[in-house]
Amino acid sequence: MMKKNTFILLLTTSFNLLSVSAIADVNKIVKWKDSDGVTHYSDKLPSQEAGRSTTEMRNNGIVVKQNIRADQKTEVLNQQKQQEILAQQRADKVLLASYTNANEIDLACERNLETDHAALQSLAQHKKNVLSNSENNKKTLKILKAKNKSIPANLAEEMKQSQLEMDKVNQQIAKRKQNMQATRKRYAEEKSRFIALKQADLNSGLNTNEPAMAASLNLR
Repeated sequence: MMKKNTFILLLTTSFNLLSVSAIADVNKIVKWKDSDGVTHYSDKLPSQEAGRSTTEMRNNGIVVKQNIRADQKTEVLNQQKQQEILAQQRADKVLLASYTNANEIDLACERNLETDHAALQSLAQHKKNVLSNSENNKKTLKILKAKNKSIPANLAEEMKQSQLEMDKVNQQIAKRKQNMQATRKRYAEEKSRFIALKQADLNSGLNTNEPAMAASLNLR
């Protein structure tokens, strides 16, 4: 009887899995464009359209898979590259509008670091206080042990909390230093890009004036 029930359970489970798979396949939508650029939607790509780029999605519109035709991959990559170029051009425009010279970028960097510097000073003082309390507790513990006296529960708990606080402060200090490093790196990259853009503008101006300069020299 038990074997029969097990068989029925397995059979039912298998049927349910097949049903779920069938439903998922029915709910799948395939999107593609024909040779005229018209977009089509169906449960599968027609055989006469084989080889076209397709997008598979659920009936709620969530994309689950994309199949890009080999000859279209280059076009997609070129579009992505073009978008990256446009994004860089926009960033360059903002950068050139934000500063008039490279020294201003250094000053902006230092201004952004002021908050981190102040926070580090505060954390350093807090660490010093925690360390001082910890040292005092250690001295008290040493005296109690020398006198073979029991260690108060509050002292042990305070020492534990001091260690936890010390770990927390060290983590905060490390985090601040990471932030400062990231800020310096970001502004260094902006400064390098700014100088390169200015130099490119200068070179462009010189090249533009070369014919006029040459004509002027010839007139002499």
